[in-house]
Amino acid sequence: MDEWSLKKRKEDKICALGLHSPGAEKINAINARRAELLREQKALAKGLRRLVGEDIVVQRGNVKAQQVAVKKSRQLFAPMECHHAKLPSEETEGLAQTLQSVLRVSQELDTLQKEVQQLQKAEKHEQQNGTQAVAVNSLHDWFGRYGEPHRQSQPEEMARSFIMKPRRLPFLGTSNAVTLRPGHLIK
Repeated sequence: MDEWSLKKRKEDKICALGLHSPGAEKINAINARRAELLREQKALAKGLRRLVGEDIVVQRGNVKAQQVAVKKSRQLFAPMECHHAKLPSEETEGLAQTLQSVLRVSQELDTLQKEVQQLQKAEKHEQQNGTQAVAVNSLHDWFGRYGEPHRQSQPEEMARSFIMKPRRLPFLGTSNAVTLRPGHLIK
């Protein structure tokens, strides 16, 4: 996670509650390992594409040679020559080793993905049980635990509701009634 995202999550009290929990640390470590494996898989895929590309070039030549051989075989008493080139992947074990490496990395990624899902499920269960122990009975308790909202109730703020000042009554001063202007968030 970059510094800007980390700073924003620390500022937000709800995100900060789960930022440094033991489960979150494990998940971050596993995700770092997954990113490393994905980079390795990308490099293996590039190598595999290069090997297969070399094979395709040679195989095209073999197909052309076989087409020529079939054409010559239809002629009577024509000499038969077959120009078959071996594929580069058949001469070396590069393709088989690369495929084995790709399969190994894929299986390890699947294992890590399942482990992350289990940790996330455990973390969610822990958070749900943890919120039942914390009693929030008033807005004061809520703001103390999770912080004040960024948008404050002001006359210029149209998203939040605002208690307007009492109206002026002619010859009497101001009324005791208070008008609540509903914001866009609750309309």
